[in-house]
Amino acid sequence: MNADTLYWLWLQCALGISSSLRTGEILGAFAGNHCDGSGAKAVFAASDYERRIAGVFTYMQLERLRKTSLEEAEKILEECVRINVHILTPRDYPQRLTMIPNFPLALYMRGSLSFLREQLGIAIVGTRKADRKSVDIAGRLSADLVRAGCAIISGGALGIDSAAHWGALHAGGATAAMLGCGLFTNYLPENRSLREKIAANGGAVVSEFPGDTAPLGRNFPTRNRLISGLSVGTVVIEAGEKSGSLSTAGCAADQGRDVFAVPGDAFGSTYTGGNKLIREGAKPVFSAMDILEEYELIYPELLNMRAAGRNSEHAAPDPDQVIVKKQKPVGVACGPPVPDKKIPGSPQAAPTAAPAAPAELPELERKVLSLLQGGALHIDGIMKAANVPFGALCAALTNLEIQGLIAQGPGRIYEVSR
Repeated sequence: MNADTLYWLWLQCALGISSSLRTGEILGAFAGNHCDGSGAKAVFAASDYERRIAGVFTYMQLERLRKTSLEEAEKILEECVRINVHILTPRDYPQRLTMIPNFPLALYMRGSLSFLREQLGIAIVGTRKADRKSVDIAGRLSADLVRAGCAIISGGALGIDSAAHWGALHAGGATAAMLGCGLFTNYLPENRSLREKIAANGGAVVSEFPGDTAPLGRNFPTRNRLISGLSVGTVVIEAGEKSGSLSTAGCAADQGRDVFAVPGDAFGSTYTGGNKLIREGAKPVFSAMDILEEYELIYPELLNMRAAGRNSEHAAPDPDQVIVKKQKPVGVACGPPVPDKKIPGSPQAAPTAAPAAPAELPELERKVLSLLQGGALHIDGIMKAANVPFGALCAALTNLEIQGLIAQGPGRIYEVSR
């Protein structure tokens, strides 16, 4: 935390949080290097007249600048110190984030973003209600990218986001979860253990929203520009025509970043958005190499192409098998399986008996696994037997699938992996 943190928090309190905020332009009007801390302090020290003639504030913003006191910022600062939440200001950001015109005035973080100084950020996003093959794809693709020297950025939500984060963790890599609510909230309690593991294993859980800001719908499009802003490219996996993932892809395009999409069922509504992106120019992804080859010559010092599977016997899967054949060990990610770590979605040897519940599994996941060891069940039957809310059950099922403990069959019937 630097000496100018209080002024950045004051400016954030005054101007609010919005993806339309022209941060670079505003700060540039008051300091040549708007990320060095002098910009926010200069705005604070400026008179009402100086702020008005700068020509970068609306009337309402000028009023809020005049009425907002440092006490509001001090309260946020004290609360963050009390519960050990780090505050980042623009001088602390990865350089790539400061290159977008509407970069945030302050970020709140558990963990660290320092890994992005030496790793290439790739965003992986998609639907919260992902089917099994998309979960497999997200986990395996994430793992292969991590092995090649990339870091995974996503939104910490259920479905594709969770699979991408877990894929990075199981491959021994770092990942960042960008949230659409304050860090003081317990939004998505189903993913609490995931957030804790991200922060404890060299990654970061980050939010632009202070304190206990609720997860309001309008927050997520604002958050999406940060997911793409930390990344050189954004990969969309299973997204409907009105999916929020398309918002992230749109931010990436506006920021001059690359957009990728995994092609899906031409007649499946949950793949409409991704397929549309491909029609509009996004690069289709059938393996990690489809992404990495875009950056091989630009960032040779950051990437290990051999580790991504270039010389592996699985390096060039048949694109026709990517979506259709679930049992083939090709998925969309390439490279041989890691023997000492279970990569989400990777083919597992058939056990002779149903897997025992690992001791570290959360209580609900252990309960679900125990129910399925008695035989395959439809999701409605599991929900009734477990007596839990639908959202919590979906999260538990997703995590168990990612860890290779259960499998989903047609009609949302689940069984233990064999």
